[in-house]
Amino acid sequence: MCNESSRPYTRLFRFLAVGGLAIMVFGGSMLFVDEKAEAQSQAAGTAQNAVGSLLIVRKDGIQETLRGKGAVSLYEFDVLKTEPGNQAEILLDGAVQVYLNEGTEVMVLSRWEKHRPLIRILRVKKGELLVKIAEGPKPLEVETPVASARVKQTEFDIKVQEDGETTLRVLEGVVEFGTAFGTCPIRTGTVSYGVRGKKCTKPKEEDYAAALDWAKELARK
Repeated sequence: MCNESSRPYTRLFRFLAVGGLAIMVFGGSMLFVDEKAEAQSQAAGTAQNAVGSLLIVRKDGIQETLRGKGAVSLYEFDVLKTEPGNQAEILLDGAVQVYLNEGTEVMVLSRWEKHRPLIRILRVKKGELLVKIAEGPKPLEVETPVASARVKQTEFDIKVQEDGETTLRVLEGVVEFGTAFGTCPIRTGTVSYGVRGKKCTKPKEEDYAAALDWAKELARK
């Protein structure tokens, strides 16, 4: 007769989380899995369309180019570039639609915190993005050389000049927009500017529909 202490442990499974490290115990052996590294190896989204071409530079320096419609997987640390006259459309995490205007350079990053949803980050060096979060709240941050924007469910346009000056236009929802000198909520139908060494400007109403015609045209292609 077999007692509890002598039963084989081949079916025993235990899971322990220590920081960002998952420890899975199978019987007497342990398998260590770095959850953060595993998350980084998973696709962050897909490049879906390019007018002209979209250049994708991987973490290891390998380059890939999308021309026209397609489904090129994107990963953390990928750098996306559109040359003058080129535009592109990507989808992050199945819910965040991002349109890249010409002359844009952006890196895909993320922040992983224990017991919290993964936060996707777009680090814009230059150029313009129109971002739309359509399927429920989805944490997203956009970083520029002088400012940052934090959102969950909204639609906005962010434009970065060569000197880092950043223009934020909110089409729908609320965006927490700020510089190193403070943050303020920017609401639907308003625009704010972020420059180096100053607070972002107070939001003001502006008819910027014509300025976003490029994104409307791209969405129809």
